[in-house]
Amino acid sequence: MKFVLNKVDRDTARISEVENEIFDLFVSLDASDEQLDLDFIYASGKEGWAVTDLDQPREDMKPLLDSIIRTIPNPPSDEGPFFILVTITHNP
Repeated sequence: MKFVLNKVDRDTARISEVENEIFDLFVSLDASDEQLDLDFIYASGKEGWAVTDLDQPREDMKPLLDSIIRTIPNPPSDEGPFFILVTITHNP
């Protein structure tokens, strides 16, 4: 399963704790081994970056968008191509 942990740029981010809490939640819900194979994307929506590893350069949202494309199945061919609308609001 894929999860996005947003706001990891904050000083108060509890990344490891949140990962563990998500895992514990799925265990308590009797998740299967496949469902317990958690995959995280770390992001800062405010700063406009996402990474699959916190040691990677923080450049853009491409890792998140690539994950969406890989994860969400294409619609049946009679329904047309897959579309996604991304809206960005910037408040200075």
